[in-house]
Amino acid sequence: MTKEGTDEWPVRIRSPRLVIRPPGDADRTALIRLMTDPVTREYLGGAVDYASRQALELSPLGITWGRWVLALAEDDTMIGSITLDYDRGELELSYALLPEWTGLGYAAESCIALLDWARRELEDEVVIAISQTRNKRSVALLRKLGFTVRKGLEEFGTQQLLLERSLREPLPAQETTLQTAEDPPPPTRR
Repeated sequence: MTKEGTDEWPVRIRSPRLVIRPPGDADRTALIRLMTDPVTREYLGGAVDYASRQALELSPLGITWGRWVLALAEDDTMIGSITLDYDRGELELSYALLPEWTGLGYAAESCIALLDWARRELEDEVVIAISQTRNKRSVALLRKLGFTVRKGLEEFGTQQLLLERSLREPLPAQETTLQTAEDPPPPTRR
């Protein structure tokens, strides 16, 4: 085991409805859409300009440690992405779903599966996540996953929360319904 995970890479992780796997060439169109979709990008720094989109379309996908796509277990359709990386010097969880797949519990399911893997495979004690304060749905999910606010900060011209959780604390069971009708609606359902 290493700080950046297992000695084996790429890693595939299964949850009841998803496969968390490295991206493949068949995912290119969905990945570009995920990175440029205005609804998805609403809380992720805003719209992507034409030049950035062109660069994405021409760039190789590459397999990088800690970056996965979320795919439906039944037919391998890519519905989003999830990462665990050290860009801020600490293990950080991040996720995004295509708009039509939000509000169905996939974010919670993928986070539980990946955090459970991290608990077993990584040496880290703490994982962090960053969310815009206006992204009430994501903040609610992170709290239900056991994250607490460490501090507020400003990034990309907006207020953010840096949340943290111990990897040693128990996770909610996969069967637990974490996203409910009382949660704020996903961006596509306003």
